[in-house]
Amino acid sequence: MTRLVTIILLSGYFGLHAQEKTFEREYTYNASEIDSKLSCRAIAINQLRSILLNELGVYVQSESLLKTSDIDGKFSQDFVENIATISAGITKLEVLDEKWDGETFWMRASITVDNKSLEESLRGLSANKQKLKELNEVKQKLNEAVQEIEALKREVQKNGDDQLLQSKKYRSEINVLIASDFLYNGVLKAELHDFNGAIEEYSKAIEIDPQYGKAYYDRGTAKAALEDFRGAIMDFNKAIEIDAENLDAYVNRGNSKAMLNDLRGAIFDFSKAIEIDPKDAFAYNNRGLAKLRLGQKYNGCLDLSKAGELGHKRAYDAIKRFCK
Repeated sequence: MTRLVTIILLSGYFGLHAQEKTFEREYTYNASEIDSKLSCRAIAINQLRSILLNELGVYVQSESLLKTSDIDGKFSQDFVENIATISAGITKLEVLDEKWDGETFWMRASITVDNKSLEESLRGLSANKQKLKELNEVKQKLNEAVQEIEALKREVQKNGDDQLLQSKKYRSEINVLIASDFLYNGVLKAELHDFNGAIEEYSKAIEIDPQYGKAYYDRGTAKAALEDFRGAIMDFNKAIEIDAENLDAYVNRGNSKAMLNDLRGAIFDFSKAIEIDPKDAFAYNNRGLAKLRLGQKYNGCLDLSKAGELGHKRAYDAIKRFCK
């Protein structure tokens, strides 16, 4: 089940003797004609998270908490941005105070980290290409929602007659921000092994946005971590229904089916993943193991060999054990 969410325990995160660093900022948002308290709050949280995470990224770089050797020996041009993205998965934004007077929404928030745990977690996540990809996808969805929100506000100012229609679109984009906030909270709880808490957060995200494929996928991985494989399969089904090219949902659904001894179903899912990405070594490896369990030694060993060729080193251990 190694394809499922990689857990990085933030040991000492709440330790009494840890060297903690707190970043605190405030933000004021002037409401437009189509804003509500809920929309203002969602925008304020999103803005403060972006501000605080970018500040954390600058701090990580200045303090050299993540060495160049940890990221392929060099800093990329968007190093700070990438660190901010990674940090979103391991830091929780805490709202300290907020005020709403019907026209402006003011909020003060903070994030607190300790250097040792932050350094360990950043190193682990920076090496986890799949998790970084997922966090970047969430960030991209947030950015697209923010851009659409700004465009809708400009449209309302230009064309008041269409305000009702635009306000409906506006609420839809605001829901993206709210759902993504729940998703971030779920990711953090999963990193801390609080899978039940993570499931609650993912479920809130889905309640806000029933077509949020990533929330179903992440809820599925959390259920699988709790060995609720039937529940996990239901979530992966939904993720695939929303995005038929979701390779990881096929792989993890296959893993869950294998855990329930539905080996033919597992092979089907691993094969679908290979159709999407013929170079997915993990899918070849797991399909090979499933075939071996069904007594298909020749084909199973072929898959393991292919997995090894594609870089899955553990496949060779299985070959030595089962393919003599």
